[in-house]
Amino acid sequence: MNIKAQRAATVPVPATSARNGAGQLSPAGRGRRLSAWRRRQLAGWLFLAPAVAYLLFAFALPIVYNVMLSFEQTSPATIAQFTAPFAGAANYRSVFDDPTSRAAIVHTFVFTAGSLLGQFVIGFALALLFTLRFPGRTLARSLVIVPWLLPLIVTGVIFKFLFQVEGGAVNQILMDVGLAHHPIDWLDDPHLALWTVLIANIWLGVPFFTLLLYSALQDVPVEVKEAALMDGAGPWQRLRLVIVPIILPVIEVTFLLGFVFTVKVFDLVIGLTGGGPANATQLITTWSYNLSFQVFNFGQGAALNNVLLVLALICSPLYLLLSRGSLRSSSGAAR
Repeated sequence: MNIKAQRAATVPVPATSARNGAGQLSPAGRGRRLSAWRRRQLAGWLFLAPAVAYLLFAFALPIVYNVMLSFEQTSPATIAQFTAPFAGAANYRSVFDDPTSRAAIVHTFVFTAGSLLGQFVIGFALALLFTLRFPGRTLARSLVIVPWLLPLIVTGVIFKFLFQVEGGAVNQILMDVGLAHHPIDWLDDPHLALWTVLIANIWLGVPFFTLLLYSALQDVPVEVKEAALMDGAGPWQRLRLVIVPIILPVIEVTFLLGFVFTVKVFDLVIGLTGGGPANATQLITTWSYNLSFQVFNFGQGAALNNVLLVLALICSPLYLLLSRGSLRSSSGAAR
């Protein structure tokens, strides 16, 4: 007993216990827990700080400055001094009164819709093809990625050589097979130039659609396809009634990302036509560039860029609204 009493006497007794007799935290214990929670919160914000700073500097600041420019009467002198008289909505009125600006908006809609449709049809067909087993399938899948790896300006230069009047490969092939009797001026004809740029952009975006849709097709359960086959469904019925509903969320995401990539195309048009001939291939991006850095009317260029921003802000919530039902149905089917 004496030894136990001596050992008990040597154990230090804290002046204030973290818990009281009822087992609850004392004020000192709650303070230490709150302090630890604050330290974790501070550490989390410190880790987020570089990403937040990057987003503010690279995205928020240019957007805010662009909106400010669109309401100012700007010139090279005012841009250098960061001061300009307030112009109200004059830049927006000038943009919508300008025939070239209105044509650029229409061209952007046509270019975007045509590109997405062509990329989806060709990409989905290639994705379905790659689900089959045939010799050279692995090599073919690797080659499909090549257009996506090239810079846009390089693609523009390549297609400029392909579609040139004298010595262009496209004209030569068409004349060899008898579909054309004389060289066609693809890039200098106002009626053909936009469609030429459209073909180049479809070629550029097909790999993106192919890869995403092919990955989605790999996730379709084999049991579902076999059940549809046993029920007597033909290939078209299996595709339309079984496969497409299952991969519909992926299709919608692919269309949204394709829209984002297409609506801001700039390098390809500059490399192919530069916006000509006679502004026939001017898009919102190229015409706003011309207004800002060729005419030095930064206010109108910023206003036209804001039109593009508004289109993106409208399309994204619209996509979320339209895809909500399919996402719910797919999650319910998964459960």
